[in-house]
Amino acid sequence: MKIVLIVAHDPNLVIGNEGGLPWHYSEDLKFFKKETMGHPIVMGRIVFEELNEKPLPGRENIVLSRTKSFEHVKTFKSIEEALDNLRGHEKVFIIGGGEIYKQTLDMADELIVTQIKVEYSGDTFFPEYQDKIGTVWREYWREEHSAFDFVKLKKV
Repeated sequence: MKIVLIVAHDPNLVIGNEGGLPWHYSEDLKFFKKETMGHPIVMGRIVFEELNEKPLPGRENIVLSRTKSFEHVKTFKSIEEALDNLRGHEKVFIIGGGEIYKQTLDMADELIVTQIKVEYSGDTFFPEYQDKIGTVWREYWREEHSAFDFVKLKKV
């Protein structure tokens, strides 16, 4: 099973602010949907609550929470439990938030990143990985846009 972290961040690795995305790029949302469609997505409780507790369609939604469970999605207390439950899937996407990314960065096989070119204010960050490009991560695909670049990296 391939573990893929998919994230959008600004130059300072900001991924969120006050419980939501600090930006709105419809192209990024379409890219996210295209990449994740048909695959399980794993997210923290806060991310699921930001989605108004509505599962994203066309994907098995898995929520990580030590304190809460939800009727209409599978909920697990740890990333290990969630991944054990997803054995047999070709690919699993980790979609955030910050703590979940920190817990899973080292186990990831691939990163799919929207690198936003403008700096935003934020209170939630993606863990540092850029200093490991070339040693741990290798870029194998890039699509450039005016406001952001889509980048795919594989673990070396």
